Amino acid sequence: MTTTATAPAGDQWTVLRGPVTGETATATATAFAARHHLACEHEDSGRLRLTDPVTSHTLVTVRWMSLPPQAPRALGFQVPPPAAVDILIDPHPGGHRLAAELHDALAARLLPYTGSELDGIRAAMPLLEHYSRPNPAFNNWALLFRDHYLEHSTGFVLAMERAGIPAEWIFTLDKGDRTWNRDRVHATFLARGYRSDVLDNSAVNDPDAHQAQLAGPAPRSTRSSTPRTRPGGGFWLSMTAGCWPAATARSVRRGLWTPRWN
Repeated sequence: MTTTATAPAGDQWTVLRGPVTGETATATATAFAARHHLACEHEDSGRLRLTDPVTSHTLVTVRWMSLPPQAPRALGFQVPPPAAVDILIDPHPGGHRLAAELHDALAARLLPYTGSELDGIRAAMPLLEHYSRPNPAFNNWALLFRDHYLEHSTGFVLAMERAGIPAEWIFTLDKGDRTWNRDRVHATFLARGYRSDVLDNSAVNDPDAHQAQLAGPAPRSTRSSTPRTRPGGGFWLSMTAGCWPAATARSVRRGLWTPRWN
């Protein structure tokens, strides 16, 4: 399965697999074509082409195929298992950028944890369930969370949202390790309205070697077109490793990873 971290490059075709139907794939591709003023030609029940409306030149071909019941995509087992499809995205000359954008649009539908998967994660963390009731103590707080992108991380951040921190005030950072399902966690966070990005461990361990990156502009997922002021001005920081090294903390405050809420 390709992920949002390995979107198609050049003339590379990619395959996405996820718990959606062919109708969802068709609707997503059709809406994408309309946004880009492209023609969407349905050739059969499992194939369509995005074409230039002027020249009729094919830019991207999309094929999909329904799959038999699949192994669980989460630690918990789903009964019955959700339906799944394989979606192949095949760029043609001149369509590489569009194929990459369509990949991301389809991934946003396929990758997030399903409602039943999130219910399973929540049920597996009863202590968080007990302490995640709405709490006025979190009024005017924002959450800055950095950890490995795993299911227990997902459960913790969702619990903080249930406790009273709005989704728009949650900013999550992946440690950059190649953990299983990290792209599903990232897609789930984005789908819920959080800001999600990567602060790699290498930047934490050796911030001086990453000054150019840390001093750069905020990533697109953290930017906002409107001023963002949280009255309480605080944020919660969670890290498995404990405290920030001083140099990294300075980089976080001044550079790439400064929360753009104020």
